[in-house]
Amino acid sequence: MRIQDILTFLDTRAPFATAEEWDNPGLLVGSPSQPVNGILVALDATPGAIESALAIGANLIVTHHPVIFAPLRRLDGDSLPYRLAAAGIGLIAAHTNLDIAAGGVNDTLAACLGLEDVTVAPDGMSRIGRLPTPEESTAFARQVAEALDTPVRVCGNREIRTVAVCGGGGGEFASALTGQVDAFVTGEVKHHQWLEANAAGLTLIEAGHYATEVPVVDTLCTWLQEAFPTLPVTPYRDGQPYITVK
Repeated sequence: MRIQDILTFLDTRAPFATAEEWDNPGLLVGSPSQPVNGILVALDATPGAIESALAIGANLIVTHHPVIFAPLRRLDGDSLPYRLAAAGIGLIAAHTNLDIAAGGVNDTLAACLGLEDVTVAPDGMSRIGRLPTPEESTAFARQVAEALDTPVRVCGNREIRTVAVCGGGGGEFASALTGQVDAFVTGEVKHHQWLEANAAGLTLIEAGHYATEVPVVDTLCTWLQEAFPTLPVTPYRDGQPYITVK
């Protein structure tokens, strides 16, 4: 098994060509011809993820977020790309291509929240579904918090039947869905987006970038384990990169 085999498979499930123009998915560290003896799947290539890969003998990490976004002007010895290369660990990132892929980040998030009859929103990124039973805004926000094991913020006070979801920084998609759904769940919301939602009567729920995307780690593990049953595939979770205080 070589990195190219993993890369080719992921391209069938979440085609890299569908990523946003500004994005940088694909093989970011390592050689396509490098043999693979184990895979660690994580949201980010953090120091903890690298240490965990080394501990279990995995020489490929598959992440959602790219470890390299902007062109590198130098390769500092303390940088994550350097540490990966020095350790002989390859890295593949599936980012916005995984957000929009069937069964990817946003379908996984919709499933976590128990949405039914899920369809792709007009923006091509978000997903729209319905609740099995209508819920009041605050009660639904509590359900989101419990399902994702995270604190949430919410605005709006209405009965919720239809819900749109977009993992990560999806607040920009909320306004376009006003009038099409009762609630929008995402990871990050800017101040003006809260104001717009309140003015439009849209229930908006912010559940954190990490919490709305980390469920896809299990999805990726399932995909990879089914495709490569003899290859060890291990999920890794750092936890929220911050704590909430009041």
